[in-house]
Amino acid sequence: MKMTQRIFAVSLAALLLLSGCGKNGGSAAQGSGGSQGASKPAIGKGHQTRELPVLGIPEVKAELPTGVLVMIDNQSQARPQMGIDKADIVFEIMAEGGITRYMALFYTQSAAVIGPVRSARYYFVQLAKGMDLPYAHVGGATDALSMIGELKIKDINEISNAQKYFWQDSARKRPHNTYTSTDKLVEAVTNKQYAYKVPDLPPLSREFSGEPLESGQVTLSYATGRYGYQAQWIWEEGLGDDGGQYRRYINGKAQATADGMPLVADTIFVVAARTKARNTDPVTSSVDIVGSGQALCIVENQIIRGAWEKAAADKPLVILDEAGRVMARKPGKTWIQVVDSIGDVSFD
Repeated sequence: MKMTQRIFAVSLAALLLLSGCGKNGGSAAQGSGGSQGASKPAIGKGHQTRELPVLGIPEVKAELPTGVLVMIDNQSQARPQMGIDKADIVFEIMAEGGITRYMALFYTQSAAVIGPVRSARYYFVQLAKGMDLPYAHVGGATDALSMIGELKIKDINEISNAQKYFWQDSARKRPHNTYTSTDKLVEAVTNKQYAYKVPDLPPLSREFSGEPLESGQVTLSYATGRYGYQAQWIWEEGLGDDGGQYRRYINGKAQATADGMPLVADTIFVVAARTKARNTDPVTSSVDIVGSGQALCIVENQIIRGAWEKAAADKPLVILDEAGRVMARKPGKTWIQVVDSIGDVSFD
């Protein structure tokens, strides 16, 4: 299949390894200013919330003047997280030892608390570069930090250059205790003079044609054995405001934020990219997110098959159907699940 580079600019941010290395002070809900006690700014610091042509629908209002990417912890000690329910797109990729990590894109909705924020990984950095959006994290693996400099990422690193835009929650243990907000991140973008950018997101559609997903559920196996990890999506009729949504589960348990908001998706993209453990200390993962492979779209209880391509680190991730058309998404929340193989996906 010939890959065209029309925009599914779905980049990820390589972030947060053993993060949270900061001072304690205040709870996540309080949003204290960390060790420097910075106060929370208004969004964009002087910029009004404005109506923008978001996702091709002019009447949708963006609460942020720019898209921002944030690395979010998914270790069991980090759950329940905060702010993920406000993200437009969430990427999930293996980090190490059966533990995945999220990269969340915020644009249409603001979030008063986001986290725990963790460290960068090189494959998230490659995704972030393709999107050309500011990238927030707490430190990172050595190769990820080197790549951030080489690729000239719009970097917001709690450890090296942006401590005042994060805070630590005294109720959480390190490294699962660092938080931020969209207010603080937009202030960081403004103060660092990074250009505001409207994210290039997958096109929207209300009409989809694929194989029927009769079970209404999707299971993604990331790790097996003693430290097994499965992410599952189950369709619930009447969930949300548009007839139904997929509710997210981890190892059979429904996932929600710390303030009780369920994690849901309207569209689920699956990207198969070779993933393997690396002999590092601590063990990290290698993910071939630059290249090409098989892809799926799960939407409206249909399975649409296709392929993905990311030609280089500075190019966007593109997902196409079998006819070579850019895959669309349903309005609402989108998750992108990056797995080792399509064989890791089941529908019963």
